[in-house]
Amino acid sequence: MPSIIEIIVAVPMIVGTFLMVVASIGLLRFPDIFCRMHAAGKAGTLGVSLIILAAVFFFVPTSVGVVIRGLLAIAFQFLTTPAATHLLARASYITEYPLSERTAVDELKAYLPSQSDQTYGHE
Repeated sequence: MPSIIEIIVAVPMIVGTFLMVVASIGLLRFPDIFCRMHAAGKAGTLGVSLIILAAVFFFVPTSVGVVIRGLLAIAFQFLTTPAATHLLARASYITEYPLSERTAVDELKAYLPSQSDQTYGHE
């Protein structure tokens, strides 16, 4: 019979692993870079955070420093990953990375016009 702490550790670890698998399937299956970054940014961030949270729950009895470091790692994960995916998506759009053929509407065109490679000195 598993103890309470083992159950508390297992639940976020299983859910986090499931979300990481979903994010990796999204990276393989989605049609263009913008959809792929959405999968990696959302499910990946929450999955990694839940796995770190499981480690924090496991090491709570040993040290308070582990808890503080784990919570800081989760906070930095939520701060950096969405910002990085946003910057990558913006750079991809500006450099005219091709959209999927299933993309019907480009609502960003009115607000952020893309620029050709000639603007950046590429040929």
